[in-house]
Amino acid sequence: MNGLRTRPIRWAAASPIALALLTLLLITSCGPHPAPPGTLHPGTSSSVVRLTILHTNDTHGHILPFSYPEGKTGSSTLDSLKVRRDIGGVARRATLVKEVRAECKATGDTVRLIDAGDFSDGTPFSTEYHGEADVAAMNACGYNYGTFGNHEFNNQPSQVQRLAGMAGDRILCANMVWKSGKSKDKPFLCPFAVERLGSLTVGFFGLTTPEAGSYPGARDSLLVLPPIETAKAMVDSLRRHGADVIILVSHCGNEVDDGLAELVPGITAIVGGHSHSRLPSGEWFKPVPDEQADPGGTIVVQAHQWGGELGRLDLEFRKGAFGKWTMTKHEARLLPVTPTITPDPAVATVVDRFWAPIAEKYGKVIGTAEGDFVSRGPDRAEYNLMADAIRETFATDIEMENLGGVRAPLVRGPITLADLVNMDPFSNTAVTYKITGSQLRNLLLHREPAVSGIRYRIENGDLVEVTVNGKPLEDGSNGTTDREYTGTSNSFFAGKTLMGIVTWVDTGRPRLDVLVEYIKGKGTITPSYDGRRIVGRNSSE
Repeated sequence: MNGLRTRPIRWAAASPIALALLTLLLITSCGPHPAPPGTLHPGTSSSVVRLTILHTNDTHGHILPFSYPEGKTGSSTLDSLKVRRDIGGVARRATLVKEVRAECKATGDTVRLIDAGDFSDGTPFSTEYHGEADVAAMNACGYNYGTFGNHEFNNQPSQVQRLAGMAGDRILCANMVWKSGKSKDKPFLCPFAVERLGSLTVGFFGLTTPEAGSYPGARDSLLVLPPIETAKAMVDSLRRHGADVIILVSHCGNEVDDGLAELVPGITAIVGGHSHSRLPSGEWFKPVPDEQADPGGTIVVQAHQWGGELGRLDLEFRKGAFGKWTMTKHEARLLPVTPTITPDPAVATVVDRFWAPIAEKYGKVIGTAEGDFVSRGPDRAEYNLMADAIRETFATDIEMENLGGVRAPLVRGPITLADLVNMDPFSNTAVTYKITGSQLRNLLLHREPAVSGIRYRIENGDLVEVTVNGKPLEDGSNGTTDREYTGTSNSFFAGKTLMGIVTWVDTGRPRLDVLVEYIKGKGTITPSYDGRRIVGRNSSE
């Protein structure tokens, strides 16, 4: 049974400038962009149309199969997966898509394959090909629609435009416009598409997270408009284009998607991404009292991450006596992409074209993991590994790492360079600095970083215990001096957190290279779950 969600969410008002830009966006839209029409099974009433949406999100370059840690991890999401070893892979996914398409064709139903963004930036494929391998594989798989996530904009602007060109008008985004030049205020990507499925007209539009505007491929040239206001305007516009049903492809995150479902009447389904949420049966929001709203309510779906599962949403629409279409049935589920699925040969050929030239480099074994490096609540072995490697390499008192900077667990067994790129797909370098005890205390309390050389505990919003290398923190309190400590971190954390607090020196050594050399030196590494970071209630965890 689908979950009913009614959680209230507060939203900031849009600026008049943003609303003015939005108005211009709709006037200059490149839509509608018709897709191949659906068909009705002979003998089926034209007043009933069924649409199946297959969907992925946040695949982050995971074109090949991958594995999660086995056993209890403390993560409700991972622990709920029945299969965790050797799952995913776009060629297997393509086979599953073909099977569903054949099934639906036999009953006269229509299938649309959708990706909700962040398809790149996370594996060696992204490091080497900057999203091109992902788009080529998705094209071979037959995706109908998608949107760009914030990580697509981790590429340079020219590469972002190249990816958009490779994908074509199936990439939809209504809330991103050009900042300047001849195209000022015009949409960067096609905002929407309208297509006819039998006697039903369906409108699709895309949204991306405002975070995308701060990434290298967007910050100097593109402006991201507010999702809520954009969605309301898009519903009006798509209604004027004759859409009976409206589907949103959103890379805004589950909390924003829930808000869109509650506050924007007229959206029938939201195919989401960005928050890596696993919604096994979706979230159903009851209809709102508005003439734009679908009397069947709004269904929100999202399929976790990395393509380990393929989302499936089956929808049925019926036309009432007065010509209004209503969603009368919806069923959301997640289809596991397991080793039992035979890879599609054509898609596998595309994948191999990109993997073969880099396989030797990234497949080389550089060490062994005696156990799974994974997060168990606030005790994060994969971050402990990264922090220990950098601190020991530069022989400093402490090391701090921002949460979110280590992108994947490390699975027990042989360690390849590809595994470490999955953990650290970015180009951050190691930095060194000096920091006082009082500055360190403030950072630990307010940033709650992963650490090395430090043990600390936060309870009910208070930092109640801190030691540095086994000794109490000297921060000027309790008669101590405000001692100066040596520290290391990564360049991203330095730029975002240490700026204005301490002066750092960039070593120029990529953080990934430091980790690789550390593991090579150790040979075999063992995960550390040592309680060095305990974060209690009323904190970010």
